[in-house]
Amino acid sequence: MKRVNQWCLSAMAAVTVSLFPLGLLSAGDWGPSSYQNPGGGARSGGVSDADRKPAPGGGKKKHKGGETRVPEDQLPSWEAPTSKVVERAAKKELPLFILFSGEDDESTEADYLHGKDIVELSKTKAVFIRVPYTKDREPSWDDGSPVPTSIILSKNPTRDYHVSVYPTMVIADWHGNEYYKGTSKPDAATLEKYFASIAELAKKSNEKLQKTLDAAKKAFEEKDRAKTLKGLLENFKTKIVGLDAQEASIKLYREIIENGRKELSDASALGGKEAQKRLKDLKAEFKDTELVKEIDAALKEVK
Repeated sequence: MKRVNQWCLSAMAAVTVSLFPLGLLSAGDWGPSSYQNPGGGARSGGVSDADRKPAPGGGKKKHKGGETRVPEDQLPSWEAPTSKVVERAAKKELPLFILFSGEDDESTEADYLHGKDIVELSKTKAVFIRVPYTKDREPSWDDGSPVPTSIILSKNPTRDYHVSVYPTMVIADWHGNEYYKGTSKPDAATLEKYFASIAELAKKSNEKLQKTLDAAKKAFEEKDRAKTLKGLLENFKTKIVGLDAQEASIKLYREIIENGRKELSDASALGGKEAQKRLKDLKAEFKDTELVKEIDAALKEVK
């Protein structure tokens, strides 16, 4: 199976390359690889959907209960991507190390990553999560809301992290926000450096979100709702979840949407051309929000 000895930086909108510790960068080894930039990084190694081949005899290896020559005490503990696991990671502010394992390759084996140092990392420095790779790319249901939701807790993390080959590994913060992605098997020393950098990267992500939020709040105080929404939507486009500034952005956004719904109801009650004008104004103001669908429905009802 092909592999690329490469780990990739996530090109998150909230984090630029300059934010990453220089000690983790080496020329030619890094590139954009976040779920916001599916065309980049970690896609030329591993086995892609195009060149996947079935295991001999049609069988599939299993990563639990299979034969291994590695002692049990040198095997890390892997978790499933559940809300309980993510909540535990968030409480302790432990990074997530997410392995998207394949179907018929060594990444499905219990000893794919092993060693006493790896085990220690899984106990004290990060939460190790295993996600079976899937080729399913069916889009999820879209309710029209731009508010970001957890990717690690989605129904299809492979799709939502834009993982296109296996094995792929993602290093994220305790909320599942991606910072690193790679296809090569890392050693314990390298992983420890990545894990140690996550807290500072998350902090800087939050600071960038906060700066945009502060500008949005100022616009809100000045009763410039369109400008307020523009700033909040800018934060949402990062797809970051869980960080304080993003949570505050979501809270303000929901307040604005609820106020908009009240105005929609009042405008609809006016009837006639006056209602149509007011609803069209609201539609322009609430562009790119879930309220647009509701306004469109109200416009059809206005006589």
